Amino acid sequence: MDFIGNVDVKSLATEFGTPLYVYDRQKIRNNYFKLFHAFSKYFNNFKIHFSVKSNSNVHILKEFKELGCGVDCSSPFELLLVLKAGFDPTDIIYTGNYESDEDFALISRYNIKINFDDITSYERFKKYRQPEFVSFRVNPGIGKGGFEGITTGGADAKFGVPYELLPQAYRKAKDDGARYFGVHIMTGSNILEPIYFAEVVEKLFRIVGRMFQELKIKPEYIDIGGGFGIPYTDDENELDIDKTAEVIFEVYQEYCNKFGFGEPQLKIEPGRYLIGNAGYLISKVTGIKKGYKKFVGIDAGMNTLIRPALYGAIHRIKVYGKREATNLVQICGQICENSDILLKNVPFPDIQVGDICIIEDVGAYGFSMASNYNSRPLPVELLVDNGKVKLIRRRQTFEDYIHLMEVD
Repeated sequence: MDFIGNVDVKSLATEFGTPLYVYDRQKIRNNYFKLFHAFSKYFNNFKIHFSVKSNSNVHILKEFKELGCGVDCSSPFELLLVLKAGFDPTDIIYTGNYESDEDFALISRYNIKINFDDITSYERFKKYRQPEFVSFRVNPGIGKGGFEGITTGGADAKFGVPYELLPQAYRKAKDDGARYFGVHIMTGSNILEPIYFAEVVEKLFRIVGRMFQELKIKPEYIDIGGGFGIPYTDDENELDIDKTAEVIFEVYQEYCNKFGFGEPQLKIEPGRYLIGNAGYLISKVTGIKKGYKKFVGIDAGMNTLIRPALYGAIHRIKVYGKREATNLVQICGQICENSDILLKNVPFPDIQVGDICIIEDVGAYGFSMASNYNSRPLPVELLVDNGKVKLIRRRQTFEDYIHLMEVD
């Protein structure tokens, strides 16, 4: 038998059907406290902001609010979701890109801090109000990620103000009357080496240190984004979060002292580190084909979990009640795309139609990236906690799906 949060997986599949997402509440809490305690050893003034894009279910957001976490939003609907979850505007930061005027019209109603992606974004926001607080996202010219698609810094990245243009941006904001300032950087995703974070923080201080001194700006916060990774395969090591906090602090303290910044608040924006390993996608084997290769079809695919098709990401998959791997198989979904393959040429137990598969580490960028492609319905989401089960999203019905089409 296999359990999630002391609940038998097969019983969940039987009661709620498949595919379904299951989140382990205790794992979420443990992840948060592990991160919090690591940074609290070194920083007196820091704030964790959960990255809403990684998992935007309101019930999950409420869990983070209960923990004392802040949130980082990247769209107007994400902002409305966190407000619905009860977050105070002081605990919300907004880090978007290429916003429309309609986006800014909505965002400007709320007194939240914004990390502007570009000076033109700042200029367009000013049509609605002049912000007292201004922060820009820096593109330092470097970036890193587990895949090309999740690298968020460097010359090919669409994010941030090129560091050469940063003085112009802050000078403009100060001349316009802004009184308080921050700075943001985010160069990659799913990083597993502590030293990389120290290098990014040092790069950031080298970019903004003298500039802030010359402009007589003392930053209210330094936001180093997210990127804290988790191992998706047995070959990957877990990120040493204590070491990560330590090396960040060493650089942070050195440069804050050097430039006379005092103790600005450190902000971090983890997503997958907080919820990635707490999420599971439960699926059922629907067909087995012995062609040129052996294909095992399941009722979860790129519509429910797009990361393998989009990035080539790997997620471990277990078969309920079976462990011994006897065959090389391809695990595929039901979508009419040849890229709808979750795993290729992997050793797998002897499997039959109707067997239950457990796809691991899908708490982040799983459901939040799901779609109705091929007109497949969105799956169930459950939150489990030490034997208790809470339905936090019901399965989408055909009536739900067609409702917005306004068909008679």
